[in-house]
Parts: sequence; C-alpha cells; structure tokens
Amino acid sequence: MIDRLHNVLPHLEHLPPEAQEEAATYIEALAEALEYETFVSGSIRSFPREIQPMEQWEDPAGAWHDLPDTMLEEFDQLRHASPPTPPLHTFRG
Repeated sequence: MIDRLHNVLPHLEHLPPEAQEEAATYIEALAEALEYETFVSGSIRSFPREIQPMEQWEDPAGAWHDLPDTMLEEFDQLRHASPPTPPLHTFRG
C-alpha cells in the first residue's frame, strides 16, 4: 500500500497547486475515515467513535410539531396582504 502511494506522489507534484490541494484534502479525509475502521478477513468492521454531542439533535420530521396548524394559511394571508415588490429594473437609475 505504501509503495503505491510513493508511486503516485511524483505524479501529484506535476499537478497545479489547486489540484494538489484537492488531492491532499481527499487523502486526508480518507485517512481520517479509515482511522476508525479495521479490515477483518475481507470485511470492514467499524469501531464506534466516542463523540460527545454538542447539543440535543432534533428529528427534522417533528421539528415543527409545536407550530399551529393554521401557520400556512397565515403565511398565505400575509403574502396576499403585502404589496408585491417592484421589478428590479425600477431600482436601477
């Protein structure tokens, strides 16, 4: 594996700096992702990472459960009560 990486590195040096940076980012991300995985007899077994949640996660499907059922109708009434915005060409002098 290391030999394959050593064979590729000279080719990366000939790429433009932006492409080199992108390749380095991909390699770093892949190495980080694989850091927590073990290859056992041809299969991948993931070890759980100890992650401390910063805040409680809320399921997006139920995130608006506390909003009133009439919210969409109220938004629609507000939209119709407000005058429309004039076309952009009227703002240019």
